[in-house]
Amino acid sequence: MTVSEKVDALQKRVADLKSSLEAARTETNEQVRARISQVKADAARAQEEVDAKAAQAADKAQSRWAAMKADVSAKVSQMQEDIDRKRDERDVKDAQIDADNAEDDALDGLDFAAWAVDQAEISVLDAIDARAWADARTAGSSSG
Repeated sequence: MTVSEKVDALQKRVADLKSSLEAARTETNEQVRARISQVKADAARAQEEVDAKAAQAADKAQSRWAAMKADVSAKVSQMQEDIDRKRDERDVKDAQIDADNAEDDALDGLDFAAWAVDQAEISVLDAIDARAWADARTAGSSSG
């Protein structure tokens, strides 16, 4: 997949996230839980792909990104397990506090995603710069 295709795919995922948010606001609790289960399954499949890619790229600098993503994914999974475990044990006040915390976690996740997009943009621009520099060197050495 090219860099441009990756950016397009990320843009589509953000648009899908927005649509999912809007749809979830009108769904029943059961529908939202089903949506959560599906997203978790999709995330687990994506994590498996990341893990496979990380194993292939263990000796490259990009493996640091894969390790970071795996670490964040593990922390998010643990947080979600904690939320699931507590869901049936809380009263109304605790439910409100947990909902506020879950919304804060969602905002933190979105902040992290924005940071990741910034880092991806830097990486893309670095790659373009490196390719232009390499191409210029190649052109310079063949004409000289």
